[in-house]
Amino acid sequence: MIFFALWRRGLLRRADGEKMRHFLGLLADPLALSRRYPMWRILSWSRLLCSPRYAAAVATWLEYRMNLFDGVEG
Repeated sequence: MIFFALWRRGLLRRADGEKMRHFLGLLADPLALSRRYPMWRILSWSRLLCSPRYAAAVATWLEYRMNLFDGVEG
């Protein structure tokens, strides 16, 4: 479900290597919060795969985070 929700919002196209490293907590910046508490740790993977409503909410949250990262919002 999550891949479908991300695809519908066009976020799969926008997710580059740097954003994925930030999401997974693999950034070289020691001051980045995501290195200590990566964003993926708060997500329920079973709900992401099974619940369309939860997947849509997470996709909306990821879109907001990507917009912050790109400087569109904030």
